Amino acid sequence: MYTFGPTFRAEDSNTKRHLAEFWMIEPELAFADLKDDMDCAEEYVKYCLKYILKNNAADLAFIEKFQSKGNTAQLEKIVNTEFQRVTYTEAIKQLQAVYEKAKFEYPPHWKDGL
Repeated sequence: MYTFGPTFRAEDSNTKRHLAEFWMIEPELAFADLKDDMDCAEEYVKYCLKYILKNNAADLAFIEKFQSKGNTAQLEKIVNTEFQRVTYTEAIKQLQAVYEKAKFEYPPHWKDGL
């Protein structure tokens, strides 16, 4: 079971966008662990992208032509590639490794959140 609806977010943040309303999918998974949650999220994202690739070819062609070359190939790659899963600590380390090159506004630190 899941809900899909508007959600209000207000939390500590280092950005101007810390106070926002957005729409969110919120699944309720009985007897699930973190791996089950990640599997569900991956399957949902891939399902949505497969639907777009199958049913919106004209829109994707328009985007390819005028906005973002290679966009369709990127979507297909996401659908056909297993998602990488890393710990929070490893994610922070990866972000710190590319911090200078990526020109983040704020340097990533473990305690600051993503």
